[in-house]
Amino acid sequence: MRESWSYVQALDWLEGLLNYERTAMAYAQIKLQRIQALLRRVGDPQDHLRTVLVAGTKGKGSTAAMLVSILQAHGQRVGLYSKPHLEDYRERIRINDALIPEEAVARLVQETVPAVEAGDADPWGRPTYFEVSVALAVRYFVDQRVDRAVLEVGIGGRLDATNACHPEVSVITPISYDHTDVLGRTLREIAGEKAGIIRPRGLVVSAPQLPEADEVLEETCRQLGTRRVRVGDEVAFSVDRSDLTGVWLSVQTPRARYPNLGVPLLGRHQATNAAVAVATAEAWLALDGGRLDPEAVRAGLAAVRWPARQELLAEHPWVLVDVAHNPASMRALGATLEELFAGRRVVLVLGMVRGHELRPTAEQIVPLADEVVVTTPHHVRAVPAQELAAVLRPMHPRVHAVDGCEDAVAQGLARCGSEDVLVVTGSFFVAGPARRWLVARVPTARVSLGARA
Repeated sequence: MRESWSYVQALDWLEGLLNYERTAMAYAQIKLQRIQALLRRVGDPQDHLRTVLVAGTKGKGSTAAMLVSILQAHGQRVGLYSKPHLEDYRERIRINDALIPEEAVARLVQETVPAVEAGDADPWGRPTYFEVSVALAVRYFVDQRVDRAVLEVGIGGRLDATNACHPEVSVITPISYDHTDVLGRTLREIAGEKAGIIRPRGLVVSAPQLPEADEVLEETCRQLGTRRVRVGDEVAFSVDRSDLTGVWLSVQTPRARYPNLGVPLLGRHQATNAAVAVATAEAWLALDGGRLDPEAVRAGLAAVRWPARQELLAEHPWVLVDVAHNPASMRALGATLEELFAGRRVVLVLGMVRGHELRPTAEQIVPLADEVVVTTPHHVRAVPAQELAAVLRPMHPRVHAVDGCEDAVAQGLARCGSEDVLVVTGSFFVAGPARRWLVARVPTARVSLGARA
């Protein structure tokens, strides 16, 4: 009888799939056929799953988490696939408020191994870590008989592994510049990749977009005969209040009004994400003739927990952790600092990974800091601290390089007075380790992984 794997064994096997030379290959060579073949070998579970795909440059994860919470408040059992994780692989796969159990990961990985290894004989090769993770999520959601599943797209959309599923609604959050080395140098090219999740005669909910991106989405929907719901147009929203407890907004759709919605996430940009989530939930339920209950919408948004998205972990000094890693998300972080922490001294801890827009991203946040501590993320493609420091020193007079992420956070805290703000950002692979270190060592730290273990 075959011995069952442990969770640690399953993680070791998954991590063995990581091949950064392969995943860094030309984007056009990354074959969607790999994930399709893998899913076929495990019984095509995606054919038995009602899904929404969420693509975009900024706000994908927050929008997906809000959508799940709204649907959960309406009595739905909803799967959420997101990436990457902050601390535990299980964060990628959850149902409502519960992370996938360790034993379920171990079982699904062990059962999937033969189907993955069979890919060695395919012309496009063995599935990647990311493709296998999507297959595991889809299998788990089908096994657990969820009512619906929300899948956050990784890079792009057209060739992303999640695009092997069949979305009933495709969601496009704000599109801007990121991963230009693989998605294209122009906004039209990037938007074209994101638009790859749109289905013929389907339904799209889109956030407000820059004109070039909006034109691409409009052209795609017209060519495919797809209905598009525009947030900021036929779905209107207004920000009623933004403070250190979150953001309050009201949403008006052609069907209903949803007033006084509170989201316990910092930053006015979260109002856009919330409006997109409300519009998506309304459109998705309407496919079955259902309607949203404004009170349930309010309860769902109030219950959202989404760590390291402008997350305020402590006070005196104020400690803010954010996964911002591209110009748009860093600009949103800067706007929050200027609105909610105006006049306070800012100490910035920054680390970045190759593949993102290094200088344009840093330029959005570094000028707002009084001191900058740069570090090396826990990632094989990390930008070394000394290299990042050399990029930043022409734009700031006080840049300190510290290799270890935890050591950099400790040095940043040491440079803060009780009324200052410590901001840790630049990458999931900085925010995750920093957050874990802070929660363990800062007495006032507040923590939630957004789901039960």
